[in-house]
Amino acid sequence: YKEDEKMALRMSAFVFSQNLREYQEKALSGENIDYCGTKTVCGFGVHLTAGEDFFIPFVDCANDCNTSNHKLTGSDLELTKIAFGPKVKICSMTDNGLDVLFAPPDPVVYLNNEKWLAGEKSINLCLKADISQIKTIKLNYAGKIEIQ
Repeated sequence: YKEDEKMALRMSAFVFSQNLREYQEKALSGENIDYCGTKTVCGFGVHLTAGEDFFIPFVDCANDCNTSNHKLTGSDLELTKIAFGPKVKICSMTDNGLDVLFAPPDPVVYLNNEKWLAGEKSINLCLKADISQIKTIKLNYAGKIEIQ
């Protein structure tokens, strides 16, 4: 395939993994800017949907973080959508939808509201013009982010 399209795919995977690390760092630092008004900041995350060419960063807001569902819901603060670029989309994932949340202070990693499990989740980014061209981002419950 065209080199510029393969480069776009590699760049999208890299930028996305860097975004994940940024939200992980926000949780590690305990950043608590007034994102949630009277509610508590319970973490920073991203919402992904298979087939989309963007992801949605969000701040998990709740009255009590112990009862939060650690997913993007109406009570959370949705940040500006981030596009993967005009040539790249999410082709497939371990689950059709995925919410990744980093909760302070450790940070604890929630993948679809599950924590401390063995295994990992995969997100496959591909070229819109050729879905056989794939870059896989793997996340595990310890917070490891890996591009393959």
